[in-house]
Amino acid sequence: MQNAILNNIKGDKLIWAIVALLAIFSFLPVYSAASNLAYVGGSGNTFAFLVKHFMHLFLGFAIMYGVHKIPYRYFRGLSMVMMPLVFVLLIVTILQGTTIEGANASRWIRIPFVNMSFQTSTLASVVLMAYIARYLSKIKDKSITFKESILPLWIPLFIVLALILPSNFSTTAIIFVMSMMLLFLGGYPIRYLLAMGAAGLVGLTFFILIAKAFPQAMPNRVDTWMSRVENFANGEDTEEDYQIEKAKIAIASGRVVGLGSGKS
Repeated sequence: MQNAILNNIKGDKLIWAIVALLAIFSFLPVYSAASNLAYVGGSGNTFAFLVKHFMHLFLGFAIMYGVHKIPYRYFRGLSMVMMPLVFVLLIVTILQGTTIEGANASRWIRIPFVNMSFQTSTLASVVLMAYIARYLSKIKDKSITFKESILPLWIPLFIVLALILPSNFSTTAIIFVMSMMLLFLGGYPIRYLLAMGAAGLVGLTFFILIAKAFPQAMPNRVDTWMSRVENFANGEDTEEDYQIEKAKIAIASGRVVGLGSGKS
């Protein structure tokens, strides 16, 4: 039985082992947090949270297994098909997305029939990496000009970033850095990367200025970023630092080994 399972799992076994260990240990923080939620909610039932977490993990592993059985060469064409879908999902998220845990920006869309929320920027990052890798494979060992790469590379990249930026600056920055690193490793001309990095900073500056001039279009976003920087610089405790303060308390009280499940 064990050998049959291992034989059906392809790729790097170490990656599968790391994911499995993370999945197993993830039950501990879920149970610890669920005990407090169950107490506050009044039901006192933590088992329901564990079952829900198990179902999420089961679904995730099922998707992983299914995707890893697809020959990697098919992802070249799949990235082209998925990119327009990503654009649509990101636009839907901006227009009709939902907020979770009091977030002041729409980053999720709810999946019908299964009562689950889905963060579209996560899918966008994966599809974008595959799309960029496809482009790099096409221009391998070729001499290209910057003008030739604007339409097939930079326009799709900046459309994705522009659609994510209003609701999630940190994810936008991470995706941009990942894209630049992938292009660098793929042999894309460095002078073009530096130029687009500068263009990205200019675009971000314009976005901040527009958001400050028309706050009704993107409420709270730039103010939220600025308040986080100011609070960090001032070192004063405010209601907006609630999560940060709780994290500091957890680190100080738990230290290296932690307090144990249900005691935090």
